[in-house]
Amino acid sequence: MFAFGLTTLAYAFLLPKNEAKRAKVRRRQAIGILVFATAIFRSELAILLAATGLLLLIRSHLSLQELIGVFLGTFIAALGLSVPIDSYFWQKPLWPELAAFYYNAVQGSSSNWGVSPWHYYFTSAMPRLLLNPLCFPLIGLALSQPGTSRRVQDLVIPSLAFITIYSIQPHKETRFIFYTVPPLTAAAAAGASFISSRRSKSLLYGFATLVLGLSVLAAFASSTLMLLLSSLNYPGGDALSQLYAITSNVTPSPPPPPQLFVHADVLTCMTGLTLFGQNLHGLAPPESSTSPVLIFDKTEESEELGHPRFWSQFDYVLMEDPSLVLGTWDIVGRIHSYDGIEILRPGQAVTAAETSSEEGIESDILGQGAVVAAVRDAVRKYTRGWWVGPRMSPTIHIMKRVREDDII
Repeated sequence: MFAFGLTTLAYAFLLPKNEAKRAKVRRRQAIGILVFATAIFRSELAILLAATGLLLLIRSHLSLQELIGVFLGTFIAALGLSVPIDSYFWQKPLWPELAAFYYNAVQGSSSNWGVSPWHYYFTSAMPRLLLNPLCFPLIGLALSQPGTSRRVQDLVIPSLAFITIYSIQPHKETRFIFYTVPPLTAAAAAGASFISSRRSKSLLYGFATLVLGLSVLAAFASSTLMLLLSSLNYPGGDALSQLYAITSNVTPSPPPPPQLFVHADVLTCMTGLTLFGQNLHGLAPPESSTSPVLIFDKTEESEELGHPRFWSQFDYVLMEDPSLVLGTWDIVGRIHSYDGIEILRPGQAVTAAETSSEEGIESDILGQGAVVAAVRDAVRKYTRGWWVGPRMSPTIHIMKRVREDDII
């Protein structure tokens, strides 16, 4: 998201200005920002940088000498900032974005996380990002009008070039093309402006303006709903929050607070267990703190996971599959995550997956899964048993080690 903010700022600098001298300065600043974002945050932005620079060169907005000068100056400064800092923290010479590019693109290791067809960005990702279906015809309208065509091309051409070239990479995620949303939305806005500015000239333009306004409201409602649903896709973060709630009731030893060791599996780490969540307040615990300190282990090697001694060091584990945990453990909570939309009719019971326990009860469901279950049950009381909403399935189990001398 740091790169997203920088690319958005860069595109803002590329918007046309009345003063030619000021416009040229802003174009150089835009290139510098893109170089900085590429070198420090996201290496794939090199495609967007190249497309933007080439277009500015073809349009004679910047000379080759100016482009090279801005590139070299910003690139050297960015490396001077990134390499020393990251090398210090990694304790080895490192330029992270070069290492990431080599791992993902050259070695092709990103494909280990899944592959998508070449057209995924155009047929799936972009329609979801530009949620308003009128965006695409509005962009076409803006491109077809002499008064807006040239400036809209400056926004659309680099964005489409970036998406097209990046589609060569087999592994695709929607977040990889977030950077193109602001310029494409701005291009659609130019088309919308063309229509709305003529709304008083004819009933057709007036009606079209009304449709545009309603489409914006519909897109806002849809995106809000999608935001709520997407928030159910992070069971790892939910499990972390619930673990803190569970361990906050632990009776502490005398200061310093007790340490509880926690193992988190891969799925937990991939879905929200981050360093930001591990330290809730961003500070070292005060001496008077009564809350335990949670120390997390993220071991992935199957050889280590197969030894009982490995598991004996933990007080809690967060696991997708509890059968992989060796030793005696109690499941103190289950975290559910989004598993599609379900329609329940009157008299139809909740699926076994949503109850998560052999007896079909929901008492051990924690976090957002419990909230959705409560909302579902409340709604069905007023809809005569009907429910249309998210289906939640068990994803992560919060397990507590059983010890003979356990005083927790």
